[in-house]
Amino acid sequence: MDIREYLWDIILIIILTVSTWWLFSLLRATTEVIIGFLLMILSFAGLLLIIHHKIRAIERNITNRERMISLNLEEISTKMAQRYDASIARIESIVEEVSRRVYR
Repeated sequence: MDIREYLWDIILIIILTVSTWWLFSLLRATTEVIIGFLLMILSFAGLLLIIHHKIRAIERNITNRERMISLNLEEISTKMAQRYDASIARIESIVEEVSRRVYR
């Protein structure tokens, strides 16, 4: 997990936590209420981080599959070109043989 990838998420989590604490302290809530809401906000932020991490993993998997598919397509096209060339060469040899027989 690269920390630079999640830096803005972490900054937003810190801002969210501080603003929650500030809001409830302005409302003169008890310490237990403030801690409860902070834990709830941190849990929600952790959930968002997990979702972000999973989305990144899915993006990487899709990119890897696209690369594999393009490599496989290139390999298939090369094999098909070789088969096409071999078939053309075989047809040309058959046509030459038939044309020789016709002219005799």
